[in-house]
Amino acid sequence: MIILGINGNRREHNSAASILIDGKLIASVEEERISRIKGDNAYPAGAIAEVLAIAGVREQDVDIVAQAGLGRREQKPYLDKLFSRIGLLGKQDPELRKFYWKHQFERYVRVLRPRRKPEGLLADKPFHAVEHHEAHAASAYYASPFGDERVGVITLDGAGDFSWGSVWIGENGRMSEIAHLSYLNSIGLLYSAVTHHLGFISGRHEGKVLGLAAFGNPEPFLSRLLAHTDASNWDALFDARLTRVPLRPVSPMGCEVVAELCGELSREDIAAGLQAYTEKMICEWVQQQVASLKVTKLALAGGVFSNVKLNQRILALLGVENIYVHPNMGDGGLATGAAFEVYSRLKGGLRPELAPVYLGTEIDRDNALVALQKLGVAYEEPENLAQTVGRLLADGKVVARADGQMEYGPRALGNRTVMAPCHDPSINQWLNKKFARTEFMPFAPVILQEYAKEYFPSWDEDQIAARFMTITCDASEIAKKAIPAAVHVDGTARPQVIRREDNPGYYDILKEYHAATGVASVINTSFNMHEEPIVRTAEDAIRAYQAAGLDALVLGPFLVRAQAA
Repeated sequence: MIILGINGNRREHNSAASILIDGKLIASVEEERISRIKGDNAYPAGAIAEVLAIAGVREQDVDIVAQAGLGRREQKPYLDKLFSRIGLLGKQDPELRKFYWKHQFERYVRVLRPRRKPEGLLADKPFHAVEHHEAHAASAYYASPFGDERVGVITLDGAGDFSWGSVWIGENGRMSEIAHLSYLNSIGLLYSAVTHHLGFISGRHEGKVLGLAAFGNPEPFLSRLLAHTDASNWDALFDARLTRVPLRPVSPMGCEVVAELCGELSREDIAAGLQAYTEKMICEWVQQQVASLKVTKLALAGGVFSNVKLNQRILALLGVENIYVHPNMGDGGLATGAAFEVYSRLKGGLRPELAPVYLGTEIDRDNALVALQKLGVAYEEPENLAQTVGRLLADGKVVARADGQMEYGPRALGNRTVMAPCHDPSINQWLNKKFARTEFMPFAPVILQEYAKEYFPSWDEDQIAARFMTITCDASEIAKKAIPAAVHVDGTARPQVIRREDNPGYYDILKEYHAATGVASVINTSFNMHEEPIVRTAEDAIRAYQAAGLDALVLGPFLVRAQAA
């Protein structure tokens, strides 16, 4: 059975397409990588064509189309419940009361949007819609390594299909719904609203706020947020005034509340308080879910779980033995989740199995050579590529690598990566400048698994999250001395722990670097210019390499060097 999963509703981010064949995830690509428009939420026509090509499947071969996101009719009960809550809160807040009466009778026309249907030959295929958070949950559960175990499945994001989160039990290859969370209480949208207030792009730059948080005092802003919060009731988590924020996070109604709460505080203190609030509220709630569900393993998805510090706190909770954060935790993973869920429905279940993360467009010898010759770039083909690159890194060079299949999700995991030594703390300034980026969190390191415990004592071999850069770890004194450029001011780093079976070519480079320097880790940052998607093709890679002025580029089996390298 061949299932094409897609997501591309206008209210979602990162349209994408995925191919599932007999329950196995074969290919997945986000539309932004094709269009080169960051966060593209257009109908994923390019991504669909690409995943079909990767999987060797024609449109007529597809058996079923699974799409994330409900249609207008299915959304109505969620919207009715939402307006009922707004009406109740409107008795306490004049702005909410005004909003309720302004939109009450036109809500179906103004709020509900028709779902974008498949096009071409796919329009005639059997079609299944999957609710937004059910798709997130399915992406986390069915792609997890937890097999037949009883698993708590939790999703949290900004909002989707009028919810900001959900709770499920995954067991025996099936998911059972426990709860959905109204987006009027969305901590995810609150985080985005504060991101906007601080001058960043909401829905894109929350990671900058996370990095900034380590430099501030959390107490003042944390106290102000808690004064508007009822932690004992997650159905009414926010009071009426704070509810304005998720309802209208970047319009005057929400911005006014955020500005009043932030007041005279520095942006560092605001970020610190917001992060502390997020960790406190979510961790206390997750702890309750773990006890209630009687689980020790958690599968997590949704954009809130791109917050790596939060994930570290969750793993440390009492009773939590392991967590799996879906590598494409944001809306780009919905296409995969929709396909998984529909397959499970039709087949009576699907046993979870750790999904691969190299699922996109491939750069190989042939297309690399075509791109090099087309763009007139000089290149060489070293006999021992890993050794040559390892020595370049040991000499302090910055080397990009674009080889093999593109990674699935927002993290670069070696195949569309920029590498550099970690010994110089100032690299976070000058390398970010090359890519025209502004970041407050240091670059993430990749580390050989054999040395992970030495650098990050709390790391354990069973911790899947660290393979995909979805969690921070406390750095040891050894790490702080050996790789200071990768350790944040709070003493944490976000490592990719690599085994040779995960990515032999990438691993071998790091092994050669270790042999030359005695250090088992280098910087791994995504290969893209600021506000551009990660590179996809060989031509994308060459252009980004030239624009950034890097020292060298690994392109398939070839090596391109700057003249001074």
